[in-house]
Amino acid sequence: MEIRGLIPATVTPFSDDGSVDYEDLVRHITQVASAEGVFGVAVNGHAGEILTLSAEERAGIVAAARECLPAHLKVFAGIEAHDPEALVRDGLSAREAGADGLLVLPPFDIRPYRRLAQCPEAVFSVFQRLDREVGLPMIVFQYPDYSGCAYTVEVLLRLAELPNVVGIKVATGDITRYVEIYNALHDRVAILPASDAPPLLAMLLHGAHGALIGISVVGTPAWSELVREATVGSAQRAKEIFHSVCLPLMQAIFENQQPKSFVNPFAATKEALFQLGHLRSARMRPPSISPDEARKEVIGAALVESGLGSKM
Repeated sequence: MEIRGLIPATVTPFSDDGSVDYEDLVRHITQVASAEGVFGVAVNGHAGEILTLSAEERAGIVAAARECLPAHLKVFAGIEAHDPEALVRDGLSAREAGADGLLVLPPFDIRPYRRLAQCPEAVFSVFQRLDREVGLPMIVFQYPDYSGCAYTVEVLLRLAELPNVVGIKVATGDITRYVEIYNALHDRVAILPASDAPPLLAMLLHGAHGALIGISVVGTPAWSELVREATVGSAQRAKEIFHSVCLPLMQAIFENQQPKSFVNPFAATKEALFQLGHLRSARMRPPSISPDEARKEVIGAALVESGLGSKM
């Protein structure tokens, strides 16, 4: 699989009783995927509140996404577990539900295992099982260094040896680390910057095969155009899009990934989609914190500034 273009990470809408609102989910995914230049969508990631979803819900969301999208648009299913057996089961369930590929969240994101994220053989053994037993194309989720479970370049090079490792979601947040990863691996796998903050533009301009970002579900056509212009088009046009549309949204929704509150950035994302009329509800599952009235006003103002919303 050769990845080119934008992969938005979609949210999971919930009904009043807390269940997955599949009708709204299909509407959301269809709308996001309709933007020109979208390669596919990622479901059941952090944006999709994977940690609150049951195994049955994860499979149902993958099936709904695959059913509502045309075949040329790929569905990547987030999988997350600390036990390799469970991770394989999650991958097999996603494959059975119709996923075209996997977004593999770090199985070492738990205190006793974090140091193992820097051990090439430990990481390779987990991904080798997924490669062999699930057999779907995989995007490796690279966390930032401060997470304590970021893979080293040595680890990523080892993973790139596996036939089904086709991309890296580079969520470093640091342009220097991004450049290091891109320069070492861009001729082996797709490098997909994943910053919902100002460093994204520098990452794209340095070089990228696309992007995999949650904020891109808000005003998807602009984010897709940004990726296209920054990578194969006009750098000047990319800067214009970034400053006029992207920066206001990054500040209001993700607080430039330097949060000053406890509001979940994906709750803020849902609030933006709700204000635009793209979701029926901005409901989140506990323990996530949703925006208060003041933050909702900030988000609304950013939608207006970016040209997506209208003044009341």
